[in-house]
Amino acid sequence: MIPVEAQDLLTHRKFGITFPCASGCQMRFRHDGGDLGGFFSYASYGGIRQAVEAAIKRNQELCKQFGRKRATGKPAYRADSQSSSNTGVSGVSGSEYQDSRRNKTYYRYAVRWACPDGRKRIKTFNVMAPYTSDQLEHARRSAIAFRKEWEARLDEFQPQMFQLWREYRLYDEGHPPVAMDLWN
Repeated sequence: MIPVEAQDLLTHRKFGITFPCASGCQMRFRHDGGDLGGFFSYASYGGIRQAVEAAIKRNQELCKQFGRKRATGKPAYRADSQSSSNTGVSGVSGSEYQDSRRNKTYYRYAVRWACPDGRKRIKTFNVMAPYTSDQLEHARRSAIAFRKEWEARLDEFQPQMFQLWREYRLYDEGHPPVAMDLWN
């Protein structure tokens, strides 16, 4: 529980601060498997508020030092990894996965894209095993078409048209329907 003296300092962000005992607060900051935070004793800092302010200041210094820009102070998602694509198209990757809840295997193409407000999104094009090469190719071409459409339109992109990807070849001009026996 946050002491009354420091509640206004921690209303919008917690800075990794907890209150494990009555004599001080603990600030945690994880980096490369280690905790760089520390214990801030109320007696050493001249009171509860001063100790919490010192912990916040240390947290902000560490965030700056390690380039943490998120409000939570956590590292950015995939901060140091390279974009991966096994399809040859940036933002589109394919993989097989097992849905343990339904005990079914799928092959999915995941497309990464961003909304106009900056939120990152993922759209998947799934085919359930046993799948044919035609079904897999249709899902792959649909995923690539989705990504290319987003790249071309950006803020005007309307992803709703891709809800019908199983029924139409959205990657071909005129969007012809798929063969009636494709999903049988």
